[in-house]
Amino acid sequence: MGNAANSAIAVATFTDWYQVAARVARIIAVGIPPVDVRARRGQGMDSVGGARIAVDQFTAVSVDSIEDQLREIRRERDALRRENRVLKIAVAELERVSERDTLTPLFNRRYFLTAIHHRMARFERHAERAAVVFVDVNQLKYINDNFGHAAGDFALMEIAKRLAASIRATDVAARIGGDEFGLILDQSSEESARAQVERLCRVLTAAPAQYDGHDIALSACFGVAMLQTGMSESDILAAADRDMYKCKQKQDALTGHR
Repeated sequence: MGNAANSAIAVATFTDWYQVAARVARIIAVGIPPVDVRARRGQGMDSVGGARIAVDQFTAVSVDSIEDQLREIRRERDALRRENRVLKIAVAELERVSERDTLTPLFNRRYFLTAIHHRMARFERHAERAAVVFVDVNQLKYINDNFGHAAGDFALMEIAKRLAASIRATDVAARIGGDEFGLILDQSSEESARAQVERLCRVLTAAPAQYDGHDIALSACFGVAMLQTGMSESDILAAADRDMYKCKQKQDALTGHR
C-alpha cells in the first residue's frame, strides 16, 4: 500500500496550503489513514501514511495541521451553503413582491398583462377562450374626501377581497391602477362573462364596508373584452376599458356624478 501511495503523489513544492490539503484529502479518500510524521534520516522529506510530501524546501507538514486546514475549508463550505439558501429565499421573495400589488392581496398590473399574454398564446394554439374584465371603482374620490384616504384604501381592499372570493382559482384578479381592477375569466364565453359581471356587481353592492363606524357603499363599473387573434395584451385591456366606459356613461347619466 505504501508503494502505491508513493507513486500516486509526486514530490513537489507547494506554496498554497490548500493545495496540500487537497492532496491529503485525496489520499484519505482512497482509504489511506494518516499517521504520525516520522522523519527519515538522511532524507529531505517525511512519510505520511506511506506517501511522500515535499513542501517549501522539504519542510515537513504535520497531519494535525493539514486536518485543521481541512476542517476550516469544510466550515467555509458549510457557511457558503447557508448563504446560498438565504439568497434563494430572498430571490423567491423578490419575485413574489414584484408580482403583487402593494395595497391589496391581488396581483399587480405587470403580472396581469403577462397573464393576458399567456392566455393569448393558449388561445392562438388551442382556441381556449377567455374574457378580460376591466373594473373601475365608483366614487372613490367621494370616499377619500368625506372619510379620509385611509377609508379609501380600506374600500379598495374590501373590493379586492370580494372580487377574489367570487372568481375561480384558475381566474386572475389584479389591481391595475389606483381605483382600477382587472379580471381574467378563463374558459369563458362573452355571454357567461357578462353574467359573471352581473353577479360581481351584486357582490359589491350587497353590503356596505364598515369603516370606523361609517357605512361605505361599494360599487363599480365593468367592461368585458374577449381574446381575439392579432391583438396584444394592451389592445385587449383597452377594449375592456372602452366597454367599461359605456357602463360608466350610463351610470353617470343616472346619478349625475362619477
